[in-house]
Amino acid sequence: MPRVSIAIAAIVTVLSIVLWQATGGDYYTKYEVVEQVDAELDDNDPLAAAGFYDDASRTETVVRSEFRLGLLPTPQGLLDKHALSVVTITGLSWVLALGLAWIMRLRVRRQAL
Repeated sequence: MPRVSIAIAAIVTVLSIVLWQATGGDYYTKYEVVEQVDAELDDNDPLAAAGFYDDASRTETVVRSEFRLGLLPTPQGLLDKHALSVVTITGLSWVLALGLAWIMRLRVRRQAL
């Protein structure tokens, strides 16, 4: 039984790392992504008509609702949704697996006495 729980914890660790990479590989858990993207020039913009943007690219900030699992949590409180991360998922699975292995070991010792 302890070997099974440790194997499950190892599988959970691998799956959480795969999910972390599949969702973008960010360091911190995010539910909204804020990015700077290149903006198209508006023909009616008087600054563009005067050549103000000729040498530099024009960017705008875009906010998208997109989940990205992070390596580390970014919670504001104890039960915040940003507490979900690779560290919390794998840490919880390893604590449970090692705790179960320890309890099973104590039971075997008591039965041997």
